[in-house]
Amino acid sequence: MELTRFIGRQREQGLARDALRRSRLVTLIGLGGVGKTRLALEVASAAEGAFDEVCFARLADVLEPALLGHTINTALGVRERSARWQLETVVEFLADRRVLLVLDNCEHLVDAVASLADSLLRSCPGLTVLATSRQVLGLDGEVAVRVPPLSIAASADRDQDGESDAVLLFLDRAQAAVPGLAVTPEEREQIAELCRLLDGIPLAIELAAVRLRLLPLGELVARTADRFRLLTQGSRTAPPRHQSLRASIDGTYELCTPQEKELWARLSVFSGGFTLGAAETVAADASAADSVLDLVAGLVDKSIVTRVLQAGEPRYAMLETIRQYGAERLDDEQLDELHRRHREWFAALATRADEEWSGPDQVGWLARLRADYPNLRVALQSCLAHDPRLGMRLAVGIENFWLAAGFLSEARTWLDSLLTADPAPSVERGRALRLGAWLAVLQNDHAVVPGLLEEASRIAAATDTPVLAAYVEQAWGLLAMFQGDLATSTARLEAAVQDFSRLDHLTGEIHTMFELGIAHGFAGDVDRAVEWQQRCQELAGRVGESWWRSFSLWAYGIDLWRQGDVAGAEEVQRETLRVKRALDDRLGVGVCLEAMSWIAAASGDPVRAGRLMGAADTVLRQVGMPIEASHSMFDYHREAQEVLRPDDRRVEAAYGEGAAWDVDTAVRFALGEADPTASSAPASAAGERGDATRLTRREQEVAELVADGRTNREIAAELFISVRTVEKHVDHILGKFGLSNRVQLAARMARDGDDG
Repeated sequence: MELTRFIGRQREQGLARDALRRSRLVTLIGLGGVGKTRLALEVASAAEGAFDEVCFARLADVLEPALLGHTINTALGVRERSARWQLETVVEFLADRRVLLVLDNCEHLVDAVASLADSLLRSCPGLTVLATSRQVLGLDGEVAVRVPPLSIAASADRDQDGESDAVLLFLDRAQAAVPGLAVTPEEREQIAELCRLLDGIPLAIELAAVRLRLLPLGELVARTADRFRLLTQGSRTAPPRHQSLRASIDGTYELCTPQEKELWARLSVFSGGFTLGAAETVAADASAADSVLDLVAGLVDKSIVTRVLQAGEPRYAMLETIRQYGAERLDDEQLDELHRRHREWFAALATRADEEWSGPDQVGWLARLRADYPNLRVALQSCLAHDPRLGMRLAVGIENFWLAAGFLSEARTWLDSLLTADPAPSVERGRALRLGAWLAVLQNDHAVVPGLLEEASRIAAATDTPVLAAYVEQAWGLLAMFQGDLATSTARLEAAVQDFSRLDHLTGEIHTMFELGIAHGFAGDVDRAVEWQQRCQELAGRVGESWWRSFSLWAYGIDLWRQGDVAGAEEVQRETLRVKRALDDRLGVGVCLEAMSWIAAASGDPVRAGRLMGAADTVLRQVGMPIEASHSMFDYHREAQEVLRPDDRRVEAAYGEGAAWDVDTAVRFALGEADPTASSAPASAAGERGDATRLTRREQEVAELVADGRTNREIAAELFISVRTVEKHVDHILGKFGLSNRVQLAARMARDGDDG
């Protein structure tokens, strides 16, 4: 009988129970310390009524395969007839019995357990085996149920303020370790962070809870960076593998082949996951490059590496605890070499993204760069220390990602650091200076721009790099546009378009056509503005480019508005916003919302205009481009404010509502997909039922999975979307229904289901 309370695992229990109904061999697979044994005990206990007997065989201390049969005999209560174990004796004993046999900790005897289980299951029709292991047994008919770390996100199946299972486990064990422990709301946030840092691994959380006897919570959180020294001193009665976090992972490490151990260590150079191609190039030993696929498969089978589908391709990830364990096994020389390969791989990835940008796979490239964002940061840091010029190439190669993700300030920080680290003139430096100037224009930091562009121009001339010279000319034109000098802007941008066209540089030509068109529009020459935007869209459409084409469409919508075609302008902006949402382009979303606020003001809808203006202001400031950075856009903004002035009070309230929305809520409002203000007041039961019908198809799917007890990560995996997107959907659903947590949402969905 277990002496501690079982926490969470509703989903895994359900999967295991369902598997036992379908198969006579079920294996709970997971990392050491993840809670497989405890889960097996719960599942077996719940299944007792379906069997004559439930027997439990602990195999952790069985070191010799020859002792396996005797251990199972003891668990079953079989009286042995000879010194040698005999299969026939067990088969005869089980002949007319319906028995659930739990084989706990099979990984170190996996071949022997698989052979014996296969023989018993074939000979004993009433026998069912529930195994726990760090790797599958590999038998026909086996159903493997993966046991992940505990949920870190708030759980809908707990009636305790929606606390995650990981937090609930920590609180339970902490209150046992420190009787009378009281936790403040601020400390609950620290506990949630602690559980996140410990990857939701139950053993790590339990060991951390015991440390509260010695350390205050804040220091405990700080010390997780050295988790293997911190998390020791387990229960005296616990098996050795549960005495410390390191001992638990040691057990998994010993299951690996020498080649798997080596790859595990090498993969620790990645941050946030990796593709198979990256692993083959960066982490493979020269003599084992062809075998990386098989080695990764072995690490997946042992729950060391997890396979996920992200950015439209299979990727692999390791928990931070597992990554740190592997990293400890690298010496300085190995680490230096791996970091060199890592930064070169991701610099090459950035170059490919840049070269292939003007094509049909822009959405795919943005998704790929977002997925590898942690690796890109690691690579930039490595470049800063060892190869700043390569870092400049990397930072410039992902310039459109910086904009789409809203990381303008971060991009400038990297560029400034890299430029300081390597002041020697080079093409890479010239490109970095130009990008830094362009971002500074967008961020209204215009004073620094001339110096950056003048140096970039000198480098372009000295190195005979006409593409760089064209980009410098373009940046001068953009600076003039943002400062309101539209005559200079149109002249310089037209020169840049001609240069890019002569050089057959599609990305530069499409980008500059858009800017030239909008400069003409700001100057009041709408006919020429429309002409250039149409040329931009035609060229972009011919090659499948959607990024700058969508910006051009946005500018065309503004031109229609200036011509008085309010309805046409609104439709074009909606079309643009849909594209920007698909690209997850934060900057593009912000300028669309701003333009739509001008259109709403012209349409005589002050409340809608105020909400859109507030939402746009929030988004644009988040990405680092305030509206006042552009002289002409700010003029339009102030014109709209003048139109709205008679409705100041209503507009001010509406502005506050819009400013409080997240990006997705604002987009859905702008597109007419939902009214975020509809659930702001308490609703009646009938009204609540009506709200449910306003969920989109995706929101309905997410809500149902939340009600089923799924974590955000599990929902993301099932629906093939990012965890961040799931979090947004959950927030929107809660907002629509006027709810405060997932527990209330689960109850709401259950009630709606009953009503339906």
